[in-house]
Amino acid sequence: MDRVQLFFKDASEIAGSDGFSVIRLVDGAQQCALCVICDRYVTEQIRLRLKCVEVWPNMLPEVLLALMGDDARTLELMVHDVVDGQYRVTLTCQARHHVKSIRMSEAVLLNVISNTPLYIDGGLMQRQSVPYVFNSSSFPIPINSLSTERLNKELQRAVDAEDYELASQIHAEILKRTKP
Repeated sequence: MDRVQLFFKDASEIAGSDGFSVIRLVDGAQQCALCVICDRYVTEQIRLRLKCVEVWPNMLPEVLLALMGDDARTLELMVHDVVDGQYRVTLTCQARHHVKSIRMSEAVLLNVISNTPLYIDGGLMQRQSVPYVFNSSSFPIPINSLSTERLNKELQRAVDAEDYELASQIHAEILKRTKP
């Protein structure tokens, strides 16, 4: 299976979004970027770890990883697909042959905490990624990775701004999700 390893690059709050942020992940060559939406809680957890605050070794994720011992080194995260605005990610423990689903934002948090490798299917990376631009202040997000609720809000914004081309694209994505 062709896969690409992803690395956390940065996070930026989305203005007017009730604390949501965009997390930017890049490939190893820093040629392509994958942008994902993250809630306030996970964003704050990531920022806390990046600041190297002294309390973090006693926080639940770090404690659970410590309890796993050597098995923690056999963890791997894999992004397989995007369905109805949600990336499908699995966490695999190679030592115990366990596989569990995990939210994309939580997968990024685990990657930041423990350097657990985070991979994405190569074809999915090609479809979802954009060229990485160093120090860029805009983070394009693939429309199919937004929740239906978020799409409806963006549709209203596009109509209000009279951006009918964008409104048409958003409407098409909403219709695609509602068809059986």
